[in-house]
Amino acid sequence: MVTKSYEGIFMSINSPQINPNTAYYSPAADKKIKAGGTILGGLLGMTAYYIPVTRDEFVNRAFKITKDEANDQIVALTNAVKEIEKGSLSSENKMILQEMGVGEDIVDITRKCMDIDQKVSDPTSVRNLKTYFHDNFANFKKNPHLMDNNCANAFKKVKWTKFKWGVGIGTAIGLAFGLLSSKD
Repeated sequence: MVTKSYEGIFMSINSPQINPNTAYYSPAADKKIKAGGTILGGLLGMTAYYIPVTRDEFVNRAFKITKDEANDQIVALTNAVKEIEKGSLSSENKMILQEMGVGEDIVDITRKCMDIDQKVSDPTSVRNLKTYFHDNFANFKKNPHLMDNNCANAFKKVKWTKFKWGVGIGTAIGLAFGLLSSKD
């Protein structure tokens, strides 16, 4: 038997107006759930930066960087040739020519362009360059001080690419879970 003092408490708990299975809905809370899921997914995806770099990824990225650098050198030499033809070579292009060990002669510059292009387009040279990257991958991974700038950039770019993909995929998955857990 329930005494009078407890009667009001039991009445309010068992009242037909309050349904304990229904949660309070708030649009602001819903937005927080979506945003929280998205941010959490993005943060978890950032850990993709620490996924180890594979040999093939490194070799391909290092060759691409080397090829891009060679193309940039060819463009710089081509600009120097244009200035030589006009008769006024800028001091910047003079320094570039000195750095590459080329005189202010169009024939020498053309030969240098052909040599640079051959290093990244000749099948034998490409195979040798990729073999160099492939064979030294383990040494580069253990001793980063052995890397040249191209190899260091290759490692950095592979890791940052994984980071970006991880953040993107993690954010998408987090948003999907946030949408599934919200009431909207």
